[in-house]
Amino acid sequence: MRYFILFFLGFTSFASISQDFTESRITPMLSAHKELMKVYPVSSKKSWECPPNLVQNQIQTFDFLDSLPMNTNYDEKYFSAFLTNGCADYYEVMFTYQLFLQHYSTALKKFELSEKYALLPLTVSANNPSLKYLDDKSGAWQLSFVTARKYGLTINRWYDERNDIQKSSVAAAAYLHFLKEYYLNNELLIVTAFYTSVPFVNKQLQQLESPNPQEFIDSLPSEIKGYLWYLRAWSNWNENFDTSPTKVSVSKTNNWTEVQTKDTLNFEVISDFMGISVLELKMMNPVLVGETVLPNALHPFYLPKDKALVFNDKYDEFILFQKAEEERKKKELAELKKRMESGIPDLNKYKAVTYTVRSGDVLGKIADRNNVKVSSIKQWNNLKSDRIDIGQKLVLYVPKNATTTLPPETADNKIETKPTTPNPGKGKPQIYTVKPGESLW
Repeated sequence: MRYFILFFLGFTSFASISQDFTESRITPMLSAHKELMKVYPVSSKKSWECPPNLVQNQIQTFDFLDSLPMNTNYDEKYFSAFLTNGCADYYEVMFTYQLFLQHYSTALKKFELSEKYALLPLTVSANNPSLKYLDDKSGAWQLSFVTARKYGLTINRWYDERNDIQKSSVAAAAYLHFLKEYYLNNELLIVTAFYTSVPFVNKQLQQLESPNPQEFIDSLPSEIKGYLWYLRAWSNWNENFDTSPTKVSVSKTNNWTEVQTKDTLNFEVISDFMGISVLELKMMNPVLVGETVLPNALHPFYLPKDKALVFNDKYDEFILFQKAEEERKKKELAELKKRMESGIPDLNKYKAVTYTVRSGDVLGKIADRNNVKVSSIKQWNNLKSDRIDIGQKLVLYVPKNATTTLPPETADNKIETKPTTPNPGKGKPQIYTVKPGESLW
């Protein structure tokens, strides 16, 4: 075995391609892949051999990659993103690639395509079935909504089959087969269209007088050039990858168990009840949309094996727990609606205090002293006008660390805290008939 050595020489003017693509695509993919590895644990993990050991080239690569200007710095930039932490990122991405390779290969073989196209999911998503890097693309193959629907995948409020490895691989292979025929087996155009779109590639071609691979590559935006550099780097890594010295692998089959349910389940409630994060549930069940498990679902629902045993054993208890949570949330929503209608702020940040009106107080002064609005005071206390009376109690909502501000107490505005006994007047009541033109005055 020999250690990884780069043989790329020369210099080009693409000074920012590697850094831009690393920051825009590689870094987000690696971050998401670290989360993926929480549910695809590496068994018998040992220290990685870093840099990786090499073997001879094993698979065919894309011919157009030879058209890319060669520069060692760009490949080293891509390598550095994976060879940190003892090369763990590089090995783990390769292990997930090997885990899904059977699905990639089977689908490609069905449409008589070369296995070299199995590098595409590795490079666009790091083999992550859960990756939603762009709003319109999802899954290991990063298929767009339109493409996925065109090739038979279900996408609705409950399911997104772009995140199903097996089904999405078949759809992706069907799309690649179309691109192969459309672009007369020109691999450069096929790969670029798969990464971008057919309209984009056609527009680039229309702008070239006599298109050839080098001119076409030169016409591409830097981010897409960066992807082609990245594809070439992975092509070299994959050709020279050897797992035998490390003797490790990843698998879900030994660690996950399918769970059957007769009820609609909620990820958040499962998370609270089972002590497993919602993120892990999403990673294990990427096809499910909206964090909801339907009864008798079209797609299986997975839990870690130990969690699944407990869940099945306490299923009735869980259903009661979920119903209690639903009632609690309904009550919270009703209270929130009532609070919003009355203008009451978030009680996690604000507190209610009682303010007693003193002589000389008006709503404007009270509002200014306590940093609230006059309209809010009126809404909180159901006041129809700005009139307030001495001794009247007003509810104010102030920040939890604040207190109500009162004017200085004087003899004129002092409030009698003890109630006084009314002293009725003397004499007998009389009836007075109002005459025209008279008033109470």
